[in-house]
This record gives sequence, structure tokens and C-alpha cells, in this order.
Amino acid sequence: MKSATAAELAPALGGATSSLFGRTFGAFCAVLLLIWCILMLREFHDVRVVNTRNGQAANLLWAEHARMHASLWAAQPERLQAAMAELEHLREQEWMGIGYEAPIIALQVWQGEQLLFRQGPPEMGDRLTPDEQRFESDARWLYVETRVPAQDLLVRRWQEVPGDWHFSSDGLTYYARPLFYSLPVMLLVAWLLLRAGFAPLQRIGAQIAQRSAKDLSALPPTPYRELAPVVNSVNDLMSRLQERLAREREFLLDAAHELKTPLAVMQLNAESLQDAPPGERRNESVARLTEGVKRATHTVHQLLALARSGTDQESTALMRHDLVALARDRIALSSQLALQRGIEVELDAPESCELALNRESVGALIDNLVDNAVKYSPGGSLVKVGIAVRQDGIELSVIDQGPGIPPALRRKVFERFFRLPDQIQSGSGLGLAIVERAAAQHGAAVSLGDGPQGCGLCVLVLFKAEA
Repeated sequence: MKSATAAELAPALGGATSSLFGRTFGAFCAVLLLIWCILMLREFHDVRVVNTRNGQAANLLWAEHARMHASLWAAQPERLQAAMAELEHLREQEWMGIGYEAPIIALQVWQGEQLLFRQGPPEMGDRLTPDEQRFESDARWLYVETRVPAQDLLVRRWQEVPGDWHFSSDGLTYYARPLFYSLPVMLLVAWLLLRAGFAPLQRIGAQIAQRSAKDLSALPPTPYRELAPVVNSVNDLMSRLQERLAREREFLLDAAHELKTPLAVMQLNAESLQDAPPGERRNESVARLTEGVKRATHTVHQLLALARSGTDQESTALMRHDLVALARDRIALSSQLALQRGIEVELDAPESCELALNRESVGALIDNLVDNAVKYSPGGSLVKVGIAVRQDGIELSVIDQGPGIPPALRRKVFERFFRLPDQIQSGSGLGLAIVERAAAQHGAAVSLGDGPQGCGLCVLVLFKAEA
């Protein structure tokens, strides 16, 4: 596949202004410059410390040579002059042999108050000469003196600090020149290598950018370990999106199918009302129309509750509410149906129990549990709603005295639009699906069991203890 250029990928970059390539390339340049600076600091340290120490040792050695020659030829100035010249020639040959220019020196030989020999530095241009009245070392010149007490001889020697040239403009240019010569070549090679290294990532971005909104198929696997987490995460996201779209498509089909029956009943009875004369047939059509409207309204409300309960947990606002007060309010709203059937709804709970929850979805959970318990319980029976604080969390229970649910179907009843066989009570089959989704929003677990003495149904919702 042809890799996309920066211009082709620009629309997909959004507001991104930083470059991972530029960041890596800049880090490479920074490391290269840092290494060069460290080497320069080490070189300067050698010049300042090591060369100064070695230079002082060499200065003392040549001063001792000068002292020995002075003690031999102090009485013969011509021979002393020749010996000192030969000594200087040997020193220069030594430095030339190791590939360096000999440091500049200054030398004095005194006998008492008489100056027997003086060797000054040669022409040094703009460089400073040693101060021959300063009898100590400084940052540029090393000083040493040695004596022959028996002959009252004193040898004073100054020597340029070896390597002092390194700190001059010529020296710094000498060290910087290799870096500037090699830097373009190294940066070009690094740029080519990084571009080749980032090419697989650009190809993955191009593959994603070229896809249509309907194409949720998995990306091809990558042989690179660094890119495998990105490809696997994208493929996992694609898979979750496919599952969610499939669920939404199935939900729409089920909702349309469920609403088709009450709407058909409403249409049929509405047509009957147009031609039916006043009387028993007209009243019957009105009753069926009213029942169809109620069923359609109930189904729409349940579908809305199911859609809200299906919201992702991350986007659901959880705030602290009193679960006992919420349950008391929801039970009061469902009391009309319970009174009509002579069913008593009992709440067994502490005075308050605060919990981080979404009030709307937990309210829908309680409504459906209580409505189901009242709807399927025989007249004159008791529905118990309980809230208890346990060590592992807070438990909400609803127990009725109805027919219950066979164990083999207790997993099946959480599916949307599923109703028990031979069920005479009207309903949409969405109640327990809403309960399960609302519980999942809060990380709660829903379980079904038998009521007391194996009669009725017990629904338990366990909200896990907060950290």
C-alpha cells in the first residue's frame, strides 16, 4: 500500500501541531550535542588539570637539566650558552616526536646577584609573555626554581601551560570543526532512518483514514511489537462498535415489532368507531382502543427507560443520594395499582443509606421491580421491599408471592421482549432488561431466587461497597 503523504493526512490530524517524528529527531540531535559537550568538558578538564600537572613535572625536570649544566659551565659563559641551546633543541625534538608544538618557555640562571644566562620567549604575536618578576604559577604560566647552594646558583624557569591553545579561538574552532562537518551527514542519516522507522505507523493511519464509516473490519496484524498495542486496541474498538451497532439494530427491530401490535389494534378499533352506531359495540371498540393506547404508551415508556439504562457507565453522572428515600418515593408512585388489587407493599430499610448512583436509572430499576411484583402477585398478598447494608455492599431486595420464575428461565427473562409462556398479564417484556442494564451502570449484580418457603420470586440487587 502506498504510504500517505503529510498533505493527504492533514485533514485527519485535526488540531494536532506536535510531531512525534520531530520530537524523536530533536531528541537525537540533543543527545548528540550533549555527548559532544561532555567530550569537550572532559577535554578541557584534561587540559586544565592533567596537562597542568604533567606540565609542571616536565618544567621541573628541564629546570634540573638546566641546573646541572649551569653548575658545570658557570665559569664559561660561551659553553653555558651552547649547552642551554642544545638542551632547548632536545626539548623541541621531544615535543615534535609526539606530534605537538613545544610550549613556550622563559629561563634565567643567576649566580648570586649576577645574571649568567637569560632565554626569553620568542615572538608570540598577540599572546602574553610570562612576567619574569612573578615567581609563582598562574593560569597561563607554570613557574619552578632550583638551586645549587655550593655555587650560589639559582635557575628560574617559566613554561606555558600545555594545551592552553585549546581555549583560544583557533583551538575552539579546531574542536568544533569535526562536529559541523559531520553533523549534516549524521542528521541526514538519522532523518532517513527515522522516516523509514515511522513509515509503518503512517501506513496504519492511512489505512484508517481511507476507510468508510461503515467499514468496521479489523486492521491487518502488524509484525512490529511497538505498533501491536495500537493495532490491537483499534481492532478491539472496532469489534465493540460492531457489537453495539448490532445490538442497536436488533433493538430497533424488536421495538418496531413490539409496537406494531398495539398500533394495529388502535387502527382497527378507530376504523370500527367511524361506522359503529352508539351502543355496546361502540363501547367495546372504545375500550379496546383505550387499552391499545395504554399498551403502546407503556411500551414507549419502557423503551425510553431501556435506552437510558443502556448509557455507558463512563458517561453516567453518579451523585450521592439516599437510596431509602428514593425507594420510598418510587413505591408511593406505584401504590395506586397496589391499592386497586389490595396488595400491601412493605419497605424494610434503615432510616437512610447514601450511595453514589444515577437517580433516574435507579428509579427506573425500582419502578420495574415493584411493578412486576405487584402485577404478578395475587390479590391481597404482600410485597416486601428491603434495603440492607452488608459487609460487601448494599443489597436491595424485592420479594413477592406470585408464581415465580422457573430456574431454567431465570437467565432468559433478562432478554428484551421475552415473556414467560402462558402469561396472562399484559406487558412488554422489558422490565428485567431495564433492571439489568441499570444495575450494570452502577457495577451492581442482579440475581433471582425463590421467595420464602419456595413461593414467589426474590430479586436481589447488590451494589458493591465503595472504595
